[in-house]
Amino acid sequence: MSKFDTAPPNTHAGGNDDALRGQGSLPMNPTTDADERVDMEAYAKAVPRWKRVYQHSLTQMLLLSVQAFCGPAMADAIAGLGGGGLATPQTSNIATAINYAMLATVCLFGGPIVNKLGTKWALVIGAMSFPIRGSSYYCNSKFGTQWYLIFGGFFTGIGSGCWYVAESGSIMSLAPSGARGKYLALWIVARNLGQLVGGAINLSKNHVKGAVGGVTPDTYIAFLIIESLALPFAFLISPLERVVRSDGTRILVSEKLTFKQEFKLIRFTMSSKLILLSALWAVWSFFYSGTWSTYLGTYFSVRSRALSSLVSPFFCIVGCFGLGFILDIKSLSQRRRAQLGLFTVVTLNLGVYIWSIVMQVKFNTASPGKIDWDESLYATSFLPYFFVQTTGPLSQSYMYWLLSSFATDAQSNVRNGAAFRCLEAVGQAISYGMNTQIKANPLIGFCVTFALMALAVGPMLVLVNSTPDRIPADVILEAQELEQEKKIDGLKTEA
Repeated sequence: MSKFDTAPPNTHAGGNDDALRGQGSLPMNPTTDADERVDMEAYAKAVPRWKRVYQHSLTQMLLLSVQAFCGPAMADAIAGLGGGGLATPQTSNIATAINYAMLATVCLFGGPIVNKLGTKWALVIGAMSFPIRGSSYYCNSKFGTQWYLIFGGFFTGIGSGCWYVAESGSIMSLAPSGARGKYLALWIVARNLGQLVGGAINLSKNHVKGAVGGVTPDTYIAFLIIESLALPFAFLISPLERVVRSDGTRILVSEKLTFKQEFKLIRFTMSSKLILLSALWAVWSFFYSGTWSTYLGTYFSVRSRALSSLVSPFFCIVGCFGLGFILDIKSLSQRRRAQLGLFTVVTLNLGVYIWSIVMQVKFNTASPGKIDWDESLYATSFLPYFFVQTTGPLSQSYMYWLLSSFATDAQSNVRNGAAFRCLEAVGQAISYGMNTQIKANPLIGFCVTFALMALAVGPMLVLVNSTPDRIPADVILEAQELEQEKKIDGLKTEA
């Protein structure tokens, strides 16, 4: 484990987590005075090996990754069926719109909620809600029960909101200084591996040519079983204050704030220049999901939709690491990398949107029916959906990187991330809500998404051009180190 956690030599990759803690006044959380450094030799003698492994930061990150595999990744796989895999996508879109509306609400007030419940119990509540999604789709597919699908969207939105807020704070805190990139790579692999497994289940159950309607009910049973496995892993999560990183540091946990203080922080974050300028981008970044899911469910056969849920994550993994390479070019300043990243993301999305609009105009002229993967039209009509499953996540990954470029402390990263996730969920809720209209033309959704991106580019240019050349947190860290060195030199001089 220690080798996995080791940071590159002579770098401050991602900053020093412990140095990025609040100093005791709003908008930063006050902190406890507990000693953060652990005597690893004494710790090894006093604590049993199994407990040291259990409380290790990498073990806890793996436990979170398993939950991501069982929960959010399975939800993505169901969405990848197009309309949730149902015969008609309208009911699924209504349930999904409600889900994201509740998710946005919980994310907005997530700070006070998770602060009251604690990270572990917020994760438990979220994991308890995961199987509701699979079971609601099963009941709708098997028995035509629509009310449970909508009911499930409401409660999974609440549970997932608690889980996402707790998860964001955990993954930002668990990694040792300088190893956050490796931990986040592990997280990305878990999310996409879950989608690949889910896609394989979809395809194995729905590969017969000529099947019409929705996917087989047995498909949802497989999802339900996997979703149920998240709960025991949530119970295994250790309180953050008991976790020991491989470099011998503990996680400095902020003191609990009152609800009044927490709500002050919500208002402070949501009204900040950073969030206001990125708000339209946040709404747009996930807006594509509702329209392209409807497009897939409307024009493609059952087994084609099942295949899409298997192959779509492959290119997403490559694309996200490719963007990461661009954003990590050492020869460019942080501002120049931010500008290059924005240009890359907008250009790629622009190409996909134009392609999608062209295909939809053709379909409006002459409906293709249900396109199967052995038809000549399949490649040109499916590739826009395939590529948007990469360009969409690229816009989200880029934005989280940009937000972290303005970070002054770890808490600001968590709050900004939660605010951005809230706005993303608002965009998703509007998108799926718009597509609940039976007569709604996917062309309308494509054009609205295109317009949102165009509106978001202006404020983003202002934000990107104000990106600091270096992360403020790193500058603060170096100033603290320099001050400490001066104190040591002063003591040596006096001696």
